[in-house]
Amino acid sequence: MVEKVVTPKRRSRKSTPVTPLDIFTRVMLGDETITDRQFDAAKVAAPYLHPKLAGLSMNAVVRRGVEEFSDDELSTLAQTGPASGPD
Repeated sequence: MVEKVVTPKRRSRKSTPVTPLDIFTRVMLGDETITDRQFDAAKVAAPYLHPKLAGLSMNAVVRRGVEEFSDDELSTLAQTGPASGPD
């Protein structure tokens, strides 16, 4: 009798890593399966994977104040939203 060699099955899909944001969201939604150790690790790793937006510089110039728009322009903006792209 010939023995059949069995090889371990490979996963067809790569598993996606769990990010600190995923951990925080799960805790916020009440997932009690997250351990204190996982939560603490997420707190330590978060600044390296999810930078604060305050750390990014922004070069924005206000061209017109709200007071400078006419009632018709404000009504149009309220219905259609701001124009896309720079002037």
